[in-house]
Amino acid sequence: MTSSRGFVLVNALIIVAALSAVAVWLLTRAETGRVQVAAAQEAVQLELNLDSYEHLAITVLDRDMQAVDHLNEDWSHSDPVLDLERGRVSGRIEDLQGRFNVNWLANSDDERIRDAFLVLATRLGVRQQTSRTIIAMVSGQGEPFGQGRPVRAEIPPRGPVFVLDQLPVPLTELLLLRPYVTALPTDSRLNVNTASEAVLASLVLPEANSGALNVLVSTRVREPFETLDAFAEVVRATFGEDDVEALGGLPLDVSSVWFEAQITAELDGRRALRRVILWRNALPAGTQVAYRADEW
Repeated sequence: MTSSRGFVLVNALIIVAALSAVAVWLLTRAETGRVQVAAAQEAVQLELNLDSYEHLAITVLDRDMQAVDHLNEDWSHSDPVLDLERGRVSGRIEDLQGRFNVNWLANSDDERIRDAFLVLATRLGVRQQTSRTIIAMVSGQGEPFGQGRPVRAEIPPRGPVFVLDQLPVPLTELLLLRPYVTALPTDSRLNVNTASEAVLASLVLPEANSGALNVLVSTRVREPFETLDAFAEVVRATFGEDDVEALGGLPLDVSSVWFEAQITAELDGRRALRRVILWRNALPAGTQVAYRADEW
C-alpha cells in the first residue's frame, strides 16, 4: 500500500511540474506578446508624431507664398520643440536652394559649375579624388554607380541623382557635403538670400575675400534682395563691375520652392528621425512631399 501511495505521489508531482512548465511557457509567450504589442504601439505613435511635424512644416510653407524667400521668414525660424505625453517632437525647415545642386554637374560642358564644385568640396575637406568621381558620375562620363559604399537609395547607372545618398562616396565625406550640397532638378536655381557664405564664395564670387563676403551677407540680413538686379547692385558696390559681369549665366534666384524638414520624435526613450523633401507649389496644390526617409 505504501509503495502504491508513493507511486501516486510521484505521478502527481510529475503532473504538477509539467503543468507548471506549461504555465511558465504560456506566461512567457503572453509577456513576449505584450512587449511586441507595446513596441508596435510605440512605433505607430512615433510615426504619428513625425507626421504631425511634417504637416506643421507644410502648413508653414503654404502660408508663405511671397515672391522672395529669405532667412527672416517664419519657415526659417520654425523649429519648435513640442512636448507630448511620454515624449516630444522637434524639427527645422531648411531651404535646399541655399545649397549647391550636385545635379548641375550633369552638364559636362559647364566648366564654371564644375570648378565651383571642386572649390567648395575642397573647402569642406573632401578629397579631390572623391570630388572628381562625383563630377564624372553625375555628368555621365564615369563608371556606373555601385563601386563605392553601400547606400540605402536605389542607385542609377550614371547621371543626375535623386538624393545625395545615391552618391557612392565615403560616409565621412558625405556628411561633410550634406549641409552645403543637395540633389535637385537640374533647372533649379541658387537662392542668393539663403545661400551659405561657403556656397556663395565657390559659385557666385570665387574671387571675393571673406571680409567683402561678410558685408554682402550682412546686407541681405538687414534687407533681403527683392530681385537679382538688387543683388547685382550690391555686388557692384562691394566688389566691382567685373564681378557683376561674372554673374551672367549662373543659375541664381531670390525665391525657392525646394525645402527640407528634419524631424526628431522621442517616446519613452525611443527615437525616430525623418528627413522629408518638400516641393512648394502655388495654391491650391500647395506644398507636396517629394521624398521621405525615416530612421529608427
